Amino acid sequence: MSAAVTQAVLLVGGEGRRLRPLTDTRPKPMMSLVDRPFVTHQLDHLSRHGIHDVIFSCGYRPEALELHFGDGSAFGMRLSYVVDPEPLGTAGAVKNAEGLLTGDRVLVFNGDILTDLDLDALAAQHVERGSVGTIALTPVEEPWAYGLVRLHPDRSVEAFLEKPSPEELRPGEPFLINAGTYLLERQVVERMPAGRKCSIEREVFPEEAGRGGLYGFPSECYWRDIGTPASYRQAHLDVLAGSVRTESPTGLRYLGPGAQVADGATVGPLASLGAGAVLEEGANVERSVIGDGARIGRGAHVTDAIVGAGATIGEGSLLSDGVVIGDRASIGAGNRLRGPLKVATGGTIPPGTLID
Repeated sequence: MSAAVTQAVLLVGGEGRRLRPLTDTRPKPMMSLVDRPFVTHQLDHLSRHGIHDVIFSCGYRPEALELHFGDGSAFGMRLSYVVDPEPLGTAGAVKNAEGLLTGDRVLVFNGDILTDLDLDALAAQHVERGSVGTIALTPVEEPWAYGLVRLHPDRSVEAFLEKPSPEELRPGEPFLINAGTYLLERQVVERMPAGRKCSIEREVFPEEAGRGGLYGFPSECYWRDIGTPASYRQAHLDVLAGSVRTESPTGLRYLGPGAQVADGATVGPLASLGAGAVLEEGANVERSVIGDGARIGRGAHVTDAIVGAGATIGEGSLLSDGVVIGDRASIGAGNRLRGPLKVATGGTIPPGTLID
């Protein structure tokens, strides 16, 4: 990447409430995505673009990140940590990291975004336009559930439209949404309010757009917010299918270290088994995520589902259509569970239960 950008802030402080019960036992950035914690994919992405100095802006369970990554030397990175004393919002979290910033500009990443965005191209546009801030944007087909970003022809931000009505849309305009990656000049961080909750999307960016120095960077690159169980599971499938550039293995299936697949059991297409997971004879897993140490019983079928670490799925059970099983949960034999359904961490469903 251009020498103009040498440092990044990863906003990893959220509680991951939409991903519960999976985030009951770990922070969202430390949830496994195929063969590594999710946030490692973001570090890999930064490293590919020559950025090795990263600040984790933490909140929920920060010790899990520091215990795993330390100072980053084992990963070829320089990692530091700042912990919000209370939820501060996206801008407040960046402001809280201000004392660790060393350069004139900084990349900011939302901690739940999987992307292979061309950061070099983003930085080149930022410098060329003399921007104070550049927002990565991704297109969507249906804008109703998002906050759209409308640009002038030179890509400067014209307006932000929060969940626009059909009457607010212009014929033929692209539906561009905030993709959760920003390149900011130091002055933008300095102008952020300190000591209170503040949203970079709702407070800071509209003010900067009014000053005329905020630009958008539309991109057709891969982009996914992993913040829901369905999207988290789809991210596994996309990585295995090679739809996004990562350092993880691709193929029809992934078997973690020590995973066991008995005779007559099948894995795939597009299934991921964590370390030490076990599939007993005749079991089948497709388009699903199986956590570390989970056990799928004899003849059980798991399709389009997530099974947490250490969970047990009883003999002959069928799980499908978005079922999420929390860590260490126990699903009795002969169950028929169809989503959307979540089973709590450590929860139990007795044998022979039908939930549709």
